[in-house]
Amino acid sequence: METGIYHKLNQSNQKFLTKTVEVDRKSIELNKVNFWMELFTISLSVLLIIGIVFSLSSSYSLSNRIYNNPFQIFLRQLLWFAIGILGMLITTRISTSFYSKYIKLIVLFGIIIGILPFIPGIGKGKGEAMRWVNLGVFSFSSSEVMKLILAIYLPVVISRKGDTKKFLNSFLPLFIVTVTFFFIVSLQLDLSNAILILVCAIILMFIGGIPLSHIVITLSTSLLMVFLWTEKFNYIQDRILAFVDPWSDPFNKGYHSIQFLKVFGNGIFGAGLGNGIMKEKYLPEPHTDSIFSVIVEETGLVGSLITIAALTIFFISAMKLASMVNDKYKSLLIVGMASLISIWAISNIMVATLIIPPTGTNFPFLSYGGTNTIVSFLSVGIIYRVYKEAIASR
Repeated sequence: METGIYHKLNQSNQKFLTKTVEVDRKSIELNKVNFWMELFTISLSVLLIIGIVFSLSSSYSLSNRIYNNPFQIFLRQLLWFAIGILGMLITTRISTSFYSKYIKLIVLFGIIIGILPFIPGIGKGKGEAMRWVNLGVFSFSSSEVMKLILAIYLPVVISRKGDTKKFLNSFLPLFIVTVTFFFIVSLQLDLSNAILILVCAIILMFIGGIPLSHIVITLSTSLLMVFLWTEKFNYIQDRILAFVDPWSDPFNKGYHSIQFLKVFGNGIFGAGLGNGIMKEKYLPEPHTDSIFSVIVEETGLVGSLITIAALTIFFISAMKLASMVNDKYKSLLIVGMASLISIWAISNIMVATLIIPPTGTNFPFLSYGGTNTIVSFLSVGIIYRVYKEAIASR
């Protein structure tokens, strides 16, 4: 009798201990997720503060010259921030299953957006480079919208296909859509964004388990398109030559590269906020393409490292969150959204530090620009949504 009672008590204790251990394990996992989410939010906040400060500093003189109002560009960027934050709040309320359910319509919408710049009366650009959609009251960059859509599409399809090694059933849809998006953006003569979109796609394919041979096929096909359209991209050769030896033509093709070098002469703390002179008439597009150069000149090594550290923490924390989400689709969704911001920011920094030739890409949250700013906030909103769903499922 006593043995039976002890046996039942032992079983009860074991069940209790098992439940306690399980609760503790879930609590630890939840704390880890919350920690990385807090770090993500802090790094994002730092980037936003830097963006607001240098939006004013980089555009003050330019805005005064163009609009006779030193705050015009800054106030417009604040408007984009407000719209972007509203968009972010909306995307945090949209279930990730929505994108999966309507992905075909979303991709079709992306292709239509990509074609619109070529339609007379709607398309807007300079010379042959038609990159903008003009709807009268406002205009937007079609490639910015397309990159967001592709970064949503790839996680949906990669997570659905099961065996990613099967070419026809699994990989072919990814290949067709990725190459189509790359081709459309290239036709807009926006090769820099086309290549960065391709890089983002390759990262998602690699992390999603797509065989390397299939990734090479995607990369080779895309680059072959560029080669066949060589005559459309003659300016690239000039940029590369000027990048390799800017002093061979210091007042023309190599001028901008030389100006980028000059901003590094202000020591550890820089010239001081608002005291930079290179943004006046020397740097190309100081409020967009050259925003990091303005940061380097005015805040020196310290400000540069803070900016790079914030971006690094932003990306690492997003990747850690992705690794903790027990759903392949949602995990890849975080990777895609974080890549949209990080890849473009890294490209901007690499141009400013003369690691790569000028690309004309923005630094998300820092550079002036409506479409880029709004798309960046939407991307962050999707990351927050995945976090909310991950917490709710634990």
